[in-house]
Amino acid sequence: MFLDHVTFAVNDLDQTITEIEEALGVAFEVPTDTIPGITGRVVALNGSFLEIMAVSEPEQAGLSPFGKKFVQYLEERGPGIFSATLCVEDLANLQENLPETVKNCGPISTWVPQPDGSKIHFSSLFFGQYHLMPWVIEYHSELPDVSIDMRLRSATIQVSDLTSAVRHYRLVYGIPEDRVRLDGDTALLLLHNSSLVLEQAAPEGLSAVEIEAPGRSLRLTFDINGLGFAEL
Repeated sequence: MFLDHVTFAVNDLDQTITEIEEALGVAFEVPTDTIPGITGRVVALNGSFLEIMAVSEPEQAGLSPFGKKFVQYLEERGPGIFSATLCVEDLANLQENLPETVKNCGPISTWVPQPDGSKIHFSSLFFGQYHLMPWVIEYHSELPDVSIDMRLRSATIQVSDLTSAVRHYRLVYGIPEDRVRLDGDTALLLLHNSSLVLEQAAPEGLSAVEIEAPGRSLRLTFDINGLGFAEL
């Protein structure tokens, strides 16, 4: 299991794309409308990707469960990190081993077009609170090779009760106890080549993303001043 991608919800798609391209030295792909009423752009990293989305047609966006959650997130919280997604090899097995108390939706199978005309097929499993519980995805197609030598290293999620959150995340995602590192008000859940960081803080939800590149690491966050970048 590893951190596959992180989705940002923003009001100004072009401005956010420009800021990230300048900070990372990368180029995003052309806009797509995979979700009705929502326009998104992605940049593929090494084994992961960043996705930036904005509402393009509010009425149309409100017609789907994803769109409703997305619009609600922006209205209540403003621009920020809307969701994270973990990739697994056997989605059915993960779902079968979920505790009965964990509500989930899926798997939902779909595909996304690629610039060369091919399609990437995958299935997704969702857990209600998008900004708190990462989705889980399983790919059914070979992923294209990426020459960009960057990867998602971690996603930080703020929680109200660290002890119960660690227990819950371990059960849902099947993370062994020896893959958890506790340090005060923070817990590191070790995945394959990446991690989830749980931090006891308010407000609850995804708060930061770390990207690793040769010779440096970059932390992306949102606050009242907008998107922020910090070298680590």
